[in-house]
Amino acid sequence: MGNAIESANGLSSSGEPASAAARLIDLLRMPACLVGPDGGVRRMNAAWLRLAGAVVRPTGTPWAQLIDARDRDAVLARLDSAAAGAPSAGLECRLATEQGPARWHALQLQDAPGAAGWLCLATDIHDLKIGMLQLQAQARTQAQMLDAGPDCIKLLSADGRLLYANRAACTALGLCAGGPFGMRWLDLLPAEVRPLGEQALAAAGSGRPARFPGRSVLPGLQARHWDNMLTPVPGPDGIGPAILCISREVTQAHEAQESLRRSQQRLAMAASVGGLGVWDYDIRQDVLLCDDAWHGIMGLDPATPVRSLAAFRPIIHPEDVERATEIDETAAQAIATQGHYKLEFRIVRPDGEIRWVRSVASILQAEDGTPARAIGFIIDITDARQGEMHLRETNRALASDKLALLRQSQEDPLTGLANRRVLDQELVRICAQAREAGEAVTVAMVDVDHFKAYNDRYGHLHGDDALRGVARALQSVARHTDLVTRYGGEEFVAVFPGIRQPEPLLERLAQAIEALALPHAASPHGRLTASCGCAVFAPGAELRPTVLLQACDVALYEAKAAGRNRSVIHLRSDPPRAAAQ
Repeated sequence: MGNAIESANGLSSSGEPASAAARLIDLLRMPACLVGPDGGVRRMNAAWLRLAGAVVRPTGTPWAQLIDARDRDAVLARLDSAAAGAPSAGLECRLATEQGPARWHALQLQDAPGAAGWLCLATDIHDLKIGMLQLQAQARTQAQMLDAGPDCIKLLSADGRLLYANRAACTALGLCAGGPFGMRWLDLLPAEVRPLGEQALAAAGSGRPARFPGRSVLPGLQARHWDNMLTPVPGPDGIGPAILCISREVTQAHEAQESLRRSQQRLAMAASVGGLGVWDYDIRQDVLLCDDAWHGIMGLDPATPVRSLAAFRPIIHPEDVERATEIDETAAQAIATQGHYKLEFRIVRPDGEIRWVRSVASILQAEDGTPARAIGFIIDITDARQGEMHLRETNRALASDKLALLRQSQEDPLTGLANRRVLDQELVRICAQAREAGEAVTVAMVDVDHFKAYNDRYGHLHGDDALRGVARALQSVARHTDLVTRYGGEEFVAVFPGIRQPEPLLERLAQAIEALALPHAASPHGRLTASCGCAVFAPGAELRPTVLLQACDVALYEAKAAGRNRSVIHLRSDPPRAAAQ
């Protein structure tokens, strides 16, 4: 108090007239102090005294003691440079306080006008810093999750520069995990795939999803093939400032396709050198003439040839025999379309091997217009058929994996509810629809009471069962048009579009949770309970996801402060602010 009086009188603590710098800091509302060349505090304003309390003296305290002990060593070098006449700006650290947690501040050190030494100004950045640290922790967690999967996940700028790549992507591209990044992604790929990549990037940059086949080649390793899926990432204004690229390895599918292509090439070569089995069938006389190649495909000896359709039937697979020998219907269809007929079926060779063959023929008509003769060729397509089947299986597996990945990205694995990502996306849509239709929106945030104590007493397995039970209770009172999500930990958020009076709904929810009858010895009620903060936004109220969630959070805090196991409802009917419009 004495120091504050002296400051008001324009005197320093030593009774000397205060310098211009000293008078200046007394006028500031932010914490400020005047430090001498020796690093000792000469003057400290009231804001810093309120912050530090009895931890420091108004004068004579070494400047470094104003810094929280955890950050003190890290800033001593800056202190030395400032004392040497080289002030430093932009220093972030926690300041020492008498009680309560230390708060983060941004310090600005500069020469003191009209005085020897330097001026230290402190700006409170605690909330911003904590938010940044939390974001960094979330980013590390998300990076670990992305690194756990086999897919290559990349974030690209609108011009195709690599902003982020998970571990699998870095490995495929030959980059060091974690960066540095900034190079053009397509420059890391073989030249032959870049044109298609540029087209896909242009489409994604204009807001349209795109995909293209890619390839990566690293020295000494086999080439790998990828299905690159590019999705625009919309910003707040709806424009996509970035592009999410998920590359699924399709090397096996590519090899299967190549195998199929090679098989087709072999078939074409076989046809060119006479590898086709030619046959001629007299429909009226039931006389079948086949060359040696035909008999070779069937696994038969040409010395004992097949002469009739009846002799050919036992060679055909039992499941295909009727379809393969239905001459009259097949011939009639070919004549009606004035074309060839083609048929694929299975044969069973004498050694029991099953082969696929394709038979192609033309129908010759008699003078009366009835089918009289069929001439064609047969070819073994077993390799091609197996390749197609393998490709279909591979494509089905890829589609199944893609669906599973999408489900994992949108679903909470413990409760099966939609996750926080879906909530953030759907709130934007629900707010827009409610504004357009002039409807109310109700949002409820549910928190399981004393859940940490429940986990500590009964174990995490029972804790998981309890969370699943609360999730079922929420779903039991929700309509199919409502959104029920797991917000995180033991918190859930439910959105009820069009609901203006949620009291009956919340009462049913409380009854459903009570019906779980889960004992909780650490709870005053002896059973598991939950608190609910609910916000009802009337038509015309400001509708933004952050506003909805903040209103629920305030109501939930009141429910907890009032003793938990209850619901608190807030009604919001204020019109949107001009800045929000």
